[in-house]
Amino acid sequence: MISKKILPALLALSLSTTAFAQENTEKDKNEPGPRIGLKGGLSIATLVKTNDKSFTSTPLLGFNGGLVILLPLGRVIALQPEILYSQKGYKATGPGVLGDYDYHRYNNFLDIPLLLRINPSKDLGIVIGPQYSYLLTTHTKFNSGTTAYEQNVNNENNNIRKNIFGGVIGLDCNLSNNVYFYGRYTIDFKNNNGDGTSSTPAYKNQVIQLGLGLLF
Repeated sequence: MISKKILPALLALSLSTTAFAQENTEKDKNEPGPRIGLKGGLSIATLVKTNDKSFTSTPLLGFNGGLVILLPLGRVIALQPEILYSQKGYKATGPGVLGDYDYHRYNNFLDIPLLLRINPSKDLGIVIGPQYSYLLTTHTKFNSGTTAYEQNVNNENNNIRKNIFGGVIGLDCNLSNNVYFYGRYTIDFKNNNGDGTSSTPAYKNQVIQLGLGLLF
């Protein structure tokens, strides 16, 4: 008699435990996990001038790209640190003694943004956060009439700030589960410590970045 009562109870308990375990497994599978990826695209670099109002510049096209790490803290919020190679700088043109001149300055940086990602939907992510930038190299090109030269600028002087903190804000639009389009606006919080001369004007870098990312 007792066994007839116990066996159905054990069977019901076993079925309940199995169903609960299966539900938790399916829930765990649906939870987003850490991902790593690559990104790359176009940089449109311009300046925020801090002195010398007579100095003018135009946008400089370059490259940005590198490593992305996505660390979800749930379905809506994630941390997204990145390690990027980023070209910044400016282009200047105008009249000169030897004729019209064309001047390009490429500032090559290692950027490390530490971004907070907010996902209002599964197809859209809003990113914002601070960024540390380290100046790797600076390269210039100059053309005026029959005069032309290229040179690497000496960054080991007091007129060049190599460590710069800035900020980032942008959007990630998912094209699929693995591919996304990104847009970023980045700006330095401090200027480059330039002395204000035409060869080293004082300015802050600001960049619009557009490109594609791939998550694994």
